[in-house]
Amino acid sequence: MAQSGALPTGFGEVEVLAVRTVLLVEALSGLSLNSLTILSFCKAPELRTPSHLLVLSLALADSGISLNALVAATSSLLRRWPYGSEGCQAHGFQGFMMALASLCGSAALAWGHYLHYCT
Repeated sequence: MAQSGALPTGFGEVEVLAVRTVLLVEALSGLSLNSLTILSFCKAPELRTPSHLLVLSLALADSGISLNALVAATSSLLRRWPYGSEGCQAHGFQGFMMALASLCGSAALAWGHYLHYCT
């Protein structure tokens, strides 16, 4: 295991900065855009249809992925994992569950579109 604050083996300062920046941009843009989707669903009654409910579910799952990226970006900025072993396990579990929810939501949305347009 690398020392706290030390760069990972094979990575320079530029690579670590690039990963940190990409994680932060993904987290902030994902949270803001998915929040806009959720807010639109809540404010506009005409969007409250079963098809749009799948979009809401997908936005919630993607918000969870963005929160996971925000935690990773924060630990990258600190150059250490401040959440301990339990936090690492929770981070991995939450990331897995949100990715699974996102995949299932995408599949359900695609199936709904298939049924609507092809049958």
